[in-house]
Amino acid sequence: MEGVEDGEGVEPDDEREVTVLSDGALTVKAYLDDGDLVILGEDLGASELFGEDVSEYAYGLTVAAPDVPKVLEALDVAAGLDVLDALVLRGADLVRIGEAGWLESIGVSAEFWSRIS
Repeated sequence: MEGVEDGEGVEPDDEREVTVLSDGALTVKAYLDDGDLVILGEDLGASELFGEDVSEYAYGLTVAAPDVPKVLEALDVAAGLDVLDALVLRGADLVRIGEAGWLESIGVSAEFWSRIS
């Protein structure tokens, strides 16, 4: 494949966004920002959780760059995969159990924000 060997046509991780889960109204994406892992979720069916006055729940988690290798190790995927690839493979399970709780269970702190509308 021409160009791949010299890095041409390959997106750097800081420009790559992956879809961790897309399940009906819920979409979770992840990307790296200066080495920090950012996970963003949006649930357009939030009325089921919060009542009919709420149509959207959005949240974000940011894991500091020094903790990203710990996240990758805990995802337990084949050697050579980066954390974004690992989240594509294993992330749906994490979303179902709760990303924040899972991160806490492996000893990783994450900055968290959320909003409902």
